[in-house]
Amino acid sequence: MAYSPLELAAAFIQTGELNDALDALNGHLAQQPHDDRARRMRIGVCRHLGGDHLHTALADFEQLQARQPDDAIQHSLLLEQAERPDDAIDVLAQAHTQWPDYERLAERYLHLLLERGRTETALMVVGRLPRVWRWLQWEGDALVIRGDHLLATARYGLALAQLDDLVTEANARYFAPIQARLLLARAGAYRRAGLLDQADEHYAAAGQLVPDDPSIPFNRGMLAWLRGDEAQALKLCRDALKSASDNVRSHLLNELNAEPELNALRVALAEGG
Repeated sequence: MAYSPLELAAAFIQTGELNDALDALNGHLAQQPHDDRARRMRIGVCRHLGGDHLHTALADFEQLQARQPDDAIQHSLLLEQAERPDDAIDVLAQAHTQWPDYERLAERYLHLLLERGRTETALMVVGRLPRVWRWLQWEGDALVIRGDHLLATARYGLALAQLDDLVTEANARYFAPIQARLLLARAGAYRRAGLLDQADEHYAAAGQLVPDDPSIPFNRGMLAWLRGDEAQALKLCRDALKSASDNVRSHLLNELNAEPELNALRVALAEGG
């Protein structure tokens, strides 16, 4: 039984033989250049192969006959891989105009805008989206980056209030990490605004939802340092760092390095090992 080039390509992809898959797709697309399914398969293969194959993948996006919002997301990821983040933003901006209600696309667009420091554009984009918890938390994130911490606490508070109305006994486990993330974000904004009691209240609430998250005692350690309780701060931070994975530990220390008012805590932790 003879297999079609697409069947061969799918089999090669499944077994990790990407160069053979690419050969099969090249042959198929030479005969059927308007086959979007095959072209999307080749884009995926070329993205994994990297290097000069990225040029083929980028050219393939321009040849798609019926582009979908997920194509724009993949295109932006490929442009980032090719070290063209500003072009990735342009692709997402055009796609978001075309499909403004597609949530995954909007989130990808906002993520890249904030990552590239385009805070004001992000705020304009999110301001046109429905005032629901998903977009309110993004607005809070953008406001934090802009340094408007008090207004950010208000946005996070609105998002948390909406989530409270959605949570039931049946779905509480699903929403717990989302609520904890918002509580931590709001606590951090309160801390940076100098409202330490409100920050502590939110750190404690997050700890009730995700008690094993090392970022919570670490953040409470930063809060204790700001309150002048250096011994408690060092204990909380050191215990959190010991229990964290390498990636989480690196993230926590990077966050600490970004807080100038906590330089002394960073030095004390480094000296203590």
